Amino acid sequence: MLGLGMIKGTIIGMGIGLLAGLALKEMCKIKKNSAENADKNNDKNDT
Repeated sequence: MLGLGMIKGTIIGMGIGLLAGLALKEMCKIKKNSAENADKNNDKNDT
């Protein structure tokens, strides 16, 4: 019983960690893309 609970808890914890990692990765991509777009817009305004 105790072993099964530990295994189940580990699987749930790994699943939550994986989802959190993917969410952070997507947020970083969005932030990077918006920063690049802002730089491009600034360059266009300078010319």
